[in-house]
Amino acid sequence: MNHDEPGGPRPRLNSEPDAFSASHSGLRENQPARKLRLFHVGSLQLGVFEDEIATIADWREPTLLPHAPPAVLGVVSIQGRMLTVLDLGALLSETADIDGSPRSYIIALRGDEQLALAIENKGETLELAAQDIKPPSGTAGSIVLGDVHRAGQPISVLDVKELFRAAIRGGERRRRRF
Repeated sequence: MNHDEPGGPRPRLNSEPDAFSASHSGLRENQPARKLRLFHVGSLQLGVFEDEIATIADWREPTLLPHAPPAVLGVVSIQGRMLTVLDLGALLSETADIDGSPRSYIIALRGDEQLALAIENKGETLELAAQDIKPPSGTAGSIVLGDVHRAGQPISVLDVKELFRAAIRGGERRRRRF
């Protein structure tokens, strides 16, 4: 099994300041730059902040869950954690035709939600400042914090705190209790 700990070359984006609120992007103007890990799902280039990623693992078929919403592919065990694998194609189907994309990796996310993302391929890591993130241009709803433009191509930065809510579309869920 091949795990890719976040890291590697960190190109810096050069972008002009924007009026977009830094509180929406998870960045503050006086904070140091954050690293954004890029990946592809279909024709879309997406990104998740590196500090929200536990690991990136090779693809394995998730175990199906009965009565799961369409965006939930099932569960997998990665590094001893049972994670719910989400299909970004189903979550973003309103903005792009990406259903049926081949999956090669799983991004295991940090946090109590115990989520993972099915992705087609992984890309590089960028360093971003708050002003690098612009308001989202698509209609992906609350799962996109904003967009970053690099070499004329948009990169949608995902809000991992909103992924599960979007996947279950407001349904009730159980929470871990200790």
